[in-house]
Amino acid sequence: MRVGMNSEELADLLTRKALEGDLASAKVLVALADGKKPRAEQAKKRRGPSLAERLAAQPEWREPPEEKVETGGGGVEAEG
Repeated sequence: MRVGMNSEELADLLTRKALEGDLASAKVLVALADGKKPRAEQAKKRRGPSLAERLAAQPEWREPPEEKVETGGGGVEAEG
């Protein structure tokens, strides 16, 4: 069995990846330490529409028309 021949190298690689923060590698190491066969991660099922679908369902944003604002002629100038 090829895995058996490379088991030390594979364990070192998994350990290194786990120490770097790779959660999947850490889970495999724990499963191997417990004597269990690692299983593939199952994707979490989301309920309802995704964020992209919710945003796409919203009406398109339109910039409001510019308003002409008159300023008084008696403004105060800044010092300096």
